Amino acid sequence: MPRKPFSAAVLATLALAGLAAVAAETTVRARVDHIVLGVADLDRAVQDFERMTGVRPVPGGKHPAGTHNALVSLGDRTYLELLAVQPGATPPEHLRALAGFRRPTPIAWAVTSDDGAGLQSALTAAKFSLTERKAGSRTTPGGATLHWETFGLTTEWPEAPFFILWSPETPHPSKTSPSGCIVRRFAISSPRRGEMERLRKTLGLRIEVNQATEAAMRIELAGPKGSVVFESGRRSLQPDV
Repeated sequence: MPRKPFSAAVLATLALAGLAAVAAETTVRARVDHIVLGVADLDRAVQDFERMTGVRPVPGGKHPAGTHNALVSLGDRTYLELLAVQPGATPPEHLRALAGFRRPTPIAWAVTSDDGAGLQSALTAAKFSLTERKAGSRTTPGGATLHWETFGLTTEWPEAPFFILWSPETPHPSKTSPSGCIVRRFAISSPRRGEMERLRKTLGLRIEVNQATEAAMRIELAGPKGSVVFESGRRSLQPDV
């Protein structure tokens, strides 16, 4: 489904440990599952990412919607996804903007929990209206098929996460992707700071949210070659994973 565009980022930082942290305000154990960077050409993006960070993303496979990805582990059961349209494919309308990206751009982030029912119950109890679960899959270069379910907020905010629940039989991509990069800063800005704070407390995510006129994200990674920053500024999408 389409999402509204990001603009210039207003920095709100969080430490890597905060990605998987559980705050005292909630009983659900939620964490950041992955962060998505949209790219125009996957092969070129893999080469550029390796040049900038010293870590080469591994091909993750193809999605039925006509996209494919490459992945890097960020440690602590979190990973980074580079997402592009497959050469020659005709993706859904909301994914076609990927072809125009000039640089890797943060477009989305996902939250997960080992207790999927508890995650949904906590959000519902906090008066967040949720979409129905939607099954997803992708086929790896080795021929395996990974399975998951996603859902989101019925009222979309481009800076809000979507939610993913992995099949128990599916190995988590953070365990099968190259390591070496960590999140130094993950910044979120929002014109709905109050609602984002309520979401943060509900999920127990230790993130700092700043008030802004428009939604934006800024991600700083630390790798073997130092720090690299990726900022939003193009259209945000609801991606495959």
